[in-house]
Amino acid sequence: MKTPSYRILIALMLAPLALQADDPRPIRKASVPPLRSSETAKDYDLSLETGAGFLVSDVRTNNKGYTLVPAEMTLSLKLDDVSLDDELGGILRGNTEFVFRAFGMAVKEGIEERFVGMQYGPRYNFVQPGWDIVPFIEGNVGFGFTDSRGYVDPVKGQQGQGQDFCFNFGIGLGFRYDISPSWFMRVAGNYTHFSNGGLSEPGRKNRALDAAGPQLTFGYRF
Repeated sequence: MKTPSYRILIALMLAPLALQADDPRPIRKASVPPLRSSETAKDYDLSLETGAGFLVSDVRTNNKGYTLVPAEMTLSLKLDDVSLDDELGGILRGNTEFVFRAFGMAVKEGIEERFVGMQYGPRYNFVQPGWDIVPFIEGNVGFGFTDSRGYVDPVKGQQGQGQDFCFNFGIGLGFRYDISPSWFMRVAGNYTHFSNGGLSEPGRKNRALDAAGPQLTFGYRF
């Protein structure tokens, strides 16, 4: 009895699948593009930053016109390498840096004339293989000094800081663009809070200052 031709056709179509099932060699996954040398061979970077900070209006202080212009120097240390493990992949793939920053801020509009100090904290980079743009988020805390005036401006109605020494904390969100394996730039939006933590009370009120604005960075990896 002859085998129907359609059965022969089906058997020929399924034969490669049967051979593959018996093949002891592992199935190769799609290759992941390699990371750039800047993500693997560089351990720290040094950068210079500037931008602007505009007052976030606060009814507690009645401040309405502060404008800060920062000049900053930042040292970033890489804490870990980027993992290409599938379990740690996707949009959360990345690495962590620790940031040390020295800053000076000129007060272009406001009662004080300057803020100077230090900040430090972690930064997380969302790294994707082959990308020249690396989104990041960072948080920092620190301390600083200002030339406190501690009074209410009779014209603008602004209230100065209660004392020279103050604390600060901030949050930054943006992206890094790799110009070359060594040179890079960052563009970010930052929020910063200044406060003396009540140390000047009861003699002088604790006048908190909240500012937000853009930041531009140029840096070099070592």
